Amino acid sequence: MANTFLFSKEHLIILLIFAIFIYFCPKLTKNLLPYSYIVEKIICGLIILEIVFEQVSIVSMGNYDVISSLPIGIGRFCAYICIAILFFKQYQLFNVFFSWSLVCSIGEIIFFKYIPYRFPNILHFLFIFSRLLLIYANVYMIEVRKFKVNKSAIRDNLIMCMVYFSFIILLNTLTFASYDYSFSNFNLISILAFILLTTAVYIPFIIFDRDNFNFKSKK
Repeated sequence: MANTFLFSKEHLIILLIFAIFIYFCPKLTKNLLPYSYIVEKIICGLIILEIVFEQVSIVSMGNYDVISSLPIGIGRFCAYICIAILFFKQYQLFNVFFSWSLVCSIGEIIFFKYIPYRFPNILHFLFIFSRLLLIYANVYMIEVRKFKVNKSAIRDNLIMCMVYFSFIILLNTLTFASYDYSFSNFNLISILAFILLTTAVYIPFIIFDRDNFNFKSKK
């Protein structure tokens, strides 16, 4: 079914609000270092609550289907990586989360997924909030925790892409599920686009941050 919401007047307003949020986001993370433990638990808690609310909302609307409604989309997978970093201290995953959170949130807000209800609906707002949360978590990790990507970022990104997309393709093929690959799209080209975009995000670091992206082996 055609997504009539895409690039409608309401969608364009959402894109404007999203852009404004990205602009002011660094200001929303100032002076949070002393409270980082609490902030990180709040971020993780909000991610979990948003997913629970979404699942409960779909069930309550009588539109739940395990072949399309499980929280395993690429944006959700990115959110789980965020929880792994902030709650389970798997800091090495920032290499992946940095590019995935940007591409998932911005890409999925632009190519807004089809929601079978007229806007505004709670599912629209939960979807928007989840993508804002990914952006905020990314900025928080950079501005407050001072996380940096390193020379293994591109390799880590490619491995994670291979793992996730292999899982989704096999799931869709073997169970006849209908989970989109990326950018709310079922086209295999969207997989290639995602891999290229998440890899391209690291190019400025390769050029300007040679200390962390020194590919020469140390003697």
